[in-house]
Amino acid sequence: MSDATDSTSDGTLSPAERLDVLESEGVVSVDGDAVTLTLEFESTRGIYHDSYADVDEAEYHRAVADVFDIDPAAAADRIEALGVTREQFIALLAVNSHLDGEYPLADRAHMAMTVTDVAPPSPVPDRLTAVDDGDYESFLDSHDRAAVTVWKRFCEPCRRMKDELDETVAALSDGVAVAGIDGEATPEFRRRFGVEAAPSVLLFADGECRVSLRGYHSPEEIADACADVYGE
Repeated sequence: MSDATDSTSDGTLSPAERLDVLESEGVVSVDGDAVTLTLEFESTRGIYHDSYADVDEAEYHRAVADVFDIDPAAAADRIEALGVTREQFIALLAVNSHLDGEYPLADRAHMAMTVTDVAPPSPVPDRLTAVDDGDYESFLDSHDRAAVTVWKRFCEPCRRMKDELDETVAALSDGVAVAGIDGEATPEFRRRFGVEAAPSVLLFADGECRVSLRGYHSPEEIADACADVYGE
């Protein structure tokens, strides 16, 4: 492991020391210069993501106030002043839950920022074109027939659909472009199209979502939905 430098002048741990803690506590795995999140921690973070990623602003601000022990009325200003993202706050909740040792809140907040900088593996199958909130519109604009599949980590129905991915893709009508999207990292897409679960399959025609299949669906069911949408 890397040599730990001295603590910073404000008394918090140095970046190297924080990384040492995260590794020893089973949050990250370090192999040379490669740092990855452990599956155990990703599972913990997934629980908090499901709980807080889509709550309304009032509930989010109450949660922030509880963690930082501040007046809920001041939470919005505190979030803006610190530039804290919702993903960083979710990471902080997961870090708080996962760590066994006692660490000051300032150090845990820095650890949460480190966690959000470590990109987890995408749940989107490799054979699919991966899109996100920044480019799904261009994908839909480029294809008059498109299917967007929504995936999530630690999702048993998603694993089942992945096992049948070849059959599922084959079940789509001819000329349908297929993309995959990380449901946990695309709040804009989820809100726009009312996606509440993974896996989901959304069938588009001329940029308009015609059918949204929530949860696991067999290749045969997807083929039937395509026939309804595309008239085949």
